[in-house]
Amino acid sequence: MEILKKINFFVFFYLLSTCSFCQLIIASKTLVCPNGPTVLKINDNALQQDKFCVTKIGERFGLHYFKTCNQVTVDEAILMAKIMNGFLATGNDESKNDYLFNRLPNDIHWIGYYQNPKSKSFKDPPDPNSGFEWMSKESLTKPFWVDGEPNNFEDVSPGRYVIQGCRRDPRWCDENGDKKYVGLIESKSANIPVLNAPRIVWETGETTQSIIVRPLKSRYYSVTIFYNSRSVTDSILIETPEINAQFSKPGGCNPYKWKPEIITNAPINSLDITWSFGDSLKNGMITPEFLTKSEGFITGKVKVNSNQCGLLLLEKTERFELFPMKTQKLISKEVRLNQEVQIKPFNEGPFTYSWSQEKGLSDPKVFNPFFNAQENIIYKVNISDDFGCSVTEEFEFTIDPNLLIFVPEIFTPNNDGKNDFFEFKLIDGFYGKILSLEIYNKWGELIFQSILDNFKWDGFKSGKVLPTDQYSYKISYEILNKKYSKMGNVFLLR
Repeated sequence: MEILKKINFFVFFYLLSTCSFCQLIIASKTLVCPNGPTVLKINDNALQQDKFCVTKIGERFGLHYFKTCNQVTVDEAILMAKIMNGFLATGNDESKNDYLFNRLPNDIHWIGYYQNPKSKSFKDPPDPNSGFEWMSKESLTKPFWVDGEPNNFEDVSPGRYVIQGCRRDPRWCDENGDKKYVGLIESKSANIPVLNAPRIVWETGETTQSIIVRPLKSRYYSVTIFYNSRSVTDSILIETPEINAQFSKPGGCNPYKWKPEIITNAPINSLDITWSFGDSLKNGMITPEFLTKSEGFITGKVKVNSNQCGLLLLEKTERFELFPMKTQKLISKEVRLNQEVQIKPFNEGPFTYSWSQEKGLSDPKVFNPFFNAQENIIYKVNISDDFGCSVTEEFEFTIDPNLLIFVPEIFTPNNDGKNDFFEFKLIDGFYGKILSLEIYNKWGELIFQSILDNFKWDGFKSGKVLPTDQYSYKISYEILNKKYSKMGNVFLLR
């Protein structure tokens, strides 16, 4: 057991999306010009029986476990797991770890990873390379290692390959792609497919091992391979150049700074990028930085061409107004109890934001954090730029529980079935208790009171019809053991 406690996860550094062997589909190019050709081919190793060999080693909780016949690379093991319609097994708890460990003779080392279909990143179909995460679910869990082994935190590289074991022989550690392990496969199927004469069907309807596709924009292509009664589906993303420019708002004291950014999947050396900010020009940069001492209106522009494709990918223009950062007066605002409130300072730009009151804030280092209104509170933020310019802004939020109760200004008790009663409505989020409803005439005389659940008035006083006039109301209620009252006027119209 002491040895088993020292067994844990070692994160393999290759991303699944860069794995060529483990993909069922291999592309000659994964980034092409719109309508440009790329060859998609079924991996040879997925079609040859001599490249695929697994044996069953057990069954547990409805899942079937297999091991590769020989020691294989990580890529080979992943491909075999795909053919088995399964995953590489990972011992995510002690009992499962013991079960898998005891299936292997001579303390042999094995590999595994986990794909969670309920993960936010899970997109299968169409993306079979999504949803990978640590099975422990503990974002800050630190693995235990034997002396001398490398240490990796589970929150640093979630969703990577995992190597289980790494004992006795130091060559089993620090996988570099050519070392071999025993692959353990977990599958819902108990059958081992035969790879003789597999049948291929691409989503395009083609049935050959390789096809040529010409995507107009980025998209997935999928293929299904039928091994007798077993079928395996995989897909690959073929991308066309995509680009977007994020224009931050310029600002500061003086000089003023503008720091836009380009986000793209295309190689930077394949792009012709031209920026302008007023009279200043910059070329070939992804994140340029402009400075200006001019105030007033100024225009920022970017134009991006693809040299490889001979296409204009992006042209964007935006007009900004430059003015100094200014300290603002205290801003007061009434909010509802339990309301989610987002704070937006006046000074917006490429600045550093530091909120001095952090209680309840989603993030004390961002421009516009939010909080849940539970009490009267004041938030203060210090805003600074890279040139020593700083200002402060202050926000006061007070809770008005009355905002949770909507009361009409008029009602018409004429028995037409419409608006015949004076009654109020509770807004979503009200979780208090209504205590009473009182109605007064213009001389302050109490003419109606209800302390029951049915808080509404029909326009009568002790069975007597009351005339058209303005009346006053008082709604008493309690929230979190604190009593409140909402008062106002309502017009009775006959």
